[in-house]
Amino acid sequence: MNPATAHDVVILGGGLAGLCLALQLRQRFADLDIVVLERNTFPLPVAAHKVGESTVEIGANYFEKTLGLREHLDGAHIRKFGFRFFWSEGRRDVENVTELGVSVVLPTPTWQLDRGIFENHLAERVRAAGITLHAGAIARGVDFGTGDAHHEVRASMEGGDRVFAARWVVDASSRSSIIKRKLGLAEANGHDCNAVWFRIDTCLSMDEWITDARWQHR
Repeated sequence: MNPATAHDVVILGGGLAGLCLALQLRQRFADLDIVVLERNTFPLPVAAHKVGESTVEIGANYFEKTLGLREHLDGAHIRKFGFRFFWSEGRRDVENVTELGVSVVLPTPTWQLDRGIFENHLAERVRAAGITLHAGAIARGVDFGTGDAHHEVRASMEGGDRVFAARWVVDASSRSSIIKRKLGLAEANGHDCNAVWFRIDTCLSMDEWITDARWQHR
């Protein structure tokens, strides 16, 4: 085990949440010594589709305004035009079913993200900002300090096991939930939520489904 190195912040997980937080902390507190530990290696594969690839307005505003990623979002991802939901109840005349959504382009842009491209870009931005990003580093556990003592993060990485001491430890490890599991913070919420989605390799034209001129105009 290599001797512990001391830092201000150690972030467990260098996915979307961990990388965004690292960038935001650097923007707000320029002198912080920040370390990010990520089990995967970069670059991630293109078309790394995950939950969270479809942004909504509040998330897109964060990426664009807070992190300053508008140029990358416009250049590397697909602009969205808002959700519209249709409840067919078995009917085929789509123009007459219950509909929820907008009929105009909203002023706040949103994007459909390729998470591989997006997280690779975030990793480049993190490193360019002087933040230490260790890829291929697996966090094994956290030992909390008492009083003013630093917390210690144990990690396995190329070159052997290491210990990172920090004033703050942030758990962005997704399903690993290192701190949540350690402290027994998981709670059942009674809401078992699941989703199913699929992709098709062709275009669907709503014009071929709906002939009502008033609906088409709207």
